[in-house]
Amino acid sequence: MEDPVPRSFALLVIAAISATVNLLFAGRMPSSLESFREIFKSFGVDPGAGANFVMDAPYAWWTLALASLILLAWIARKSQVSIAEHRRMKLSLAALIIATALAYGFVAISIYVPIFRLGVDPNNLPA
Repeated sequence: MEDPVPRSFALLVIAAISATVNLLFAGRMPSSLESFREIFKSFGVDPGAGANFVMDAPYAWWTLALASLILLAWIARKSQVSIAEHRRMKLSLAALIIATALAYGFVAISIYVPIFRLGVDPNNLPA
């Protein structure tokens, strides 16, 4: 059995930042998505399958928030960990941050591409 090593303070700070950001976004996302739905409705356009998917699941973001809180609790409760567990903590945190970035990237693309298309006049495009 390997000797425990101190869990890095940086890992704890990054997990806390991730949890805070995910909680703030999850709390704000339902009203933001409803605002986007109103924008599309006011223009009388269907934003497409991606945007409808995102707008129909405004509370799905709490999944990321819950995962980040669980990860923060796991990291915070252990001040001494094995090297293998420390590695698992780092990998879990990296995976959560990547998943969060991909999810919010998908939202941004799904919402903003249809909005940008609203401003394009197909009769006025350069040749």
